[in-house]
Amino acid sequence: MLGGCVKQVSKNFPVPPKAPAQDTAEPKKTGNPYQIAGKWYYPLQSASGYDQTGVASWYGPDFHGKLTANGERYDMHAMSAAHTTLPLPTMVRVTNLENGRQIIVRVNDRGPFVKSRIIDLSYAAANALAYDKQGTARVRVQALEGSDSQAVAANTAAPVQAADPVITTPPVRASAPVQVTTGSTTTSSNMGRIYIQVGAFSSYINAKNMQERIRNDFANAHIQPPAAGMPAWYRVQIGPFDDVGTVENTVIELERLGHKGSVVIIR
Repeated sequence: MLGGCVKQVSKNFPVPPKAPAQDTAEPKKTGNPYQIAGKWYYPLQSASGYDQTGVASWYGPDFHGKLTANGERYDMHAMSAAHTTLPLPTMVRVTNLENGRQIIVRVNDRGPFVKSRIIDLSYAAANALAYDKQGTARVRVQALEGSDSQAVAANTAAPVQAADPVITTPPVRASAPVQVTTGSTTTSSNMGRIYIQVGAFSSYINAKNMQERIRNDFANAHIQPPAAGMPAWYRVQIGPFDDVGTVENTVIELERLGHKGSVVIIR
């Protein structure tokens, strides 16, 4: 994928078709070594400890609605990313080193295949980091797996798998960026709020069952009702959160409990 070009982006792109139903326990895919334009790429077996600095680009309209390397439909308005070697999917924190903004995205695609670029973000993610107009930015990419997740796991019991399958839909679209000042993880009060979406259901009863299962661990779990004029999906979300650090710890805890398909959103 050749992201990073500055483009006029319309807000009227159709939502890609919903993804097929899948279990909450989302397996990691590493994949075999592959070759692009004469260069070999070797997918990592684990994202643990990944922490790199480099140039980020973004990709949008040309790929909107097409299949990602993970077999999902790419939604340029969702908080996602492409990486050449990280396991799919992997949750990563991306910091724009030019303005201090931070977001958490889900890596579900391969790319960018351009020299010196380390990650290709969706349009929504690039917009949240405020570099969508300039096309690229210098960023730091840190996997949520690593010392933090290992510390949590070392002090807790083994994961518990959810009993019922979760119907997945394209993630709720980001509506506003989250401003994070350099050296801080506190979001600005006049910007969008961060939520973690655990699942989306066509049945309110199934959504209610999921909410009840996680409420003991996450008191702020709630059901986001369908928006007017939108398909009837009941989304189970946790939040809002005021800082990125708490979001990271919550995602790690969800994974420990077997909820590995969570998506970080901003609205």
